[in-house]
Amino acid sequence: MAPKDPMRQTRRMGFFDDLADGISGLIFDAKIEDGVRGTAQVVAASGYYGHALYQNCQLEVVVEAPGIPATAATVNAVVSRDTWPQPGQVLPALIERANPREVQILWDELPKTGDVAKAQAEALAAVKRGETPAPGTPMPYGPGSTVKVVGDVSQITPAQREKLKALGIDLDALLSPPTIP
Repeated sequence: MAPKDPMRQTRRMGFFDDLADGISGLIFDAKIEDGVRGTAQVVAASGYYGHALYQNCQLEVVVEAPGIPATAATVNAVVSRDTWPQPGQVLPALIERANPREVQILWDELPKTGDVAKAQAEALAAVKRGETPAPGTPMPYGPGSTVKVVGDVSQITPAQREKLKALGIDLDALLSPPTIP
């Protein structure tokens, strides 16, 4: 038996992708009549479970666009596992001018998560080799990254803190309560 091609599962499947896009549009269609191109920063996203190519995803986002102030919104969509959103990620969006809570994420404009992960791994490897990554190369951790701290951080040694700091993770800043100006 020939080995399975791991890329076969991630290629667009024509009819089935069109069908999933249509189902998403029927169920969750945001009727954007006077849309403004902007961004949606992901605050929270439901988890991706299992092996399906597409799953329902609920997002809590903050949308912004020229002439539209930052607005919190909830987005429900059927999303490909190749573009599953992560907290902190900024997504391209079409935002209804009259009601900024009506948002359509422009999923086709997103890079595939596998491509982003490969670029981040290469950048991190370059840093560990003492090289400077190319400007604009995404880093897996650093300013703007979302990091979830689980467990008792008082048990982290100074050496471990230094390793985290070398990756751009400042535990003291993460653990301090957020201030709202």
